[in-house]
Amino acid sequence: MDRKFLEGLGLEKEAINSIMAEHGKSVQAAKPTDYDDLKSAKETLEKQIEELNGTLQATTDKYTQQESTLGELQAKVKGYEVDTLKTRIASQAGLPLDLAGRLSGETEDEIKADAEKFASYVSKPAPLPLKPTEPADDKFSPYKNMLENLNLKGEK
Repeated sequence: MDRKFLEGLGLEKEAINSIMAEHGKSVQAAKPTDYDDLKSAKETLEKQIEELNGTLQATTDKYTQQESTLGELQAKVKGYEVDTLKTRIASQAGLPLDLAGRLSGETEDEIKADAEKFASYVSKPAPLPLKPTEPADDKFSPYKNMLENLNLKGEK
């Protein structure tokens, strides 16, 4: 209820004042007795909400940072797994380990297919014999054989 409404009804100013005074008393009577306590409790709760929102925001920021770090670490682990797989497959295919990084593919089957294709282009050197396999015809060959078969005590 306001003064303009009452003036719009055509009431006199004195009547409006008395109506407003009575209305004010009824509003004050309807007001709870612990209104001030409720008001201070409301302010306390609003402060707690602000503090908790701040804590929630800090926790969310920390979680986001940890999530991005986790993503980076997972990417590194994936890279290491692929590198290990490439090295293993290169070894199985008979490729030099220096060329393992040149293999392409993400899955084991893709890398194996690439290694087989790559191995067909790389020539494999023939293994060198450990000792001469041809007989020697010189007069010192029996002595050379004896010297090669000698087990010297100083050698390990």
